[in-house]
Amino acid sequence: MNGTFTGKLATVGKDGNSHVVPIWFVLEDRPISGKIGDIYFTTGTDSYKAYNIRHNNSVSLCVDDQKPPFSFVFVRGKAKIFPYKQKEAIKWATRIAARYVGKRNSGMYGKTNSGEGTILIRIRPKKIIAEKDIAILDQ
Repeated sequence: MNGTFTGKLATVGKDGNSHVVPIWFVLEDRPISGKIGDIYFTTGTDSYKAYNIRHNNSVSLCVDDQKPPFSFVFVRGKAKIFPYKQKEAIKWATRIAARYVGKRNSGMYGKTNSGEGTILIRIRPKKIIAEKDIAILDQ
């Protein structure tokens, strides 16, 4: 939930081939329930990942810490595409950008990445697997 780890999003095309790409994302805040929230990211309406999700909304996302002792989270879920609405696109693109470039530059990134043709995608997690500190050596 913290830091600038990118997610690796996996979708499946009509031809059955997998497609994996890095994405910037944020988690919905759910401090009261204690459950993991939905995952949100933006993309272009004509992107390959959007095309694949329209065909098959089952997706997987992996986020990994590449520094020892290494950790990862794997999420399998269902994606939903929300059509372009300028206010929503700017809000989410700015929130996502704040995680990766900081609040100071998030407004600029939010405006740049929220123009016509931007869609918001929500992933609702169905299965989560996480491993922390997987390369610790016993002494």
